[in-house]
Amino acid sequence: MIFAVYAIVIGLSDNVLKPLLLGRGVDIPMVVILIGAIGGMILSGIIGLFTGAVVLALAYKLFITWLDEAEEELPEHS
Repeated sequence: MIFAVYAIVIGLSDNVLKPLLLGRGVDIPMVVILIGAIGGMILSGIIGLFTGAVVLALAYKLFITWLDEAEEELPEHS
């Protein structure tokens, strides 16, 4: 019984702490990292926990870069 409670507490804290630690030093919103980690875990298990966050972070960064470039190409209105 004590181990079950311990495992539940550690499992829940792991779900919160891992995305926070994966996102250190990155200028990507924490929600993107969290969604990527959770989605990857659902789709691919333990490996997906890491790869999902990385893939979604890269996709987010490429999307933002694409939007910034498209905004620069717009003609100026006087």
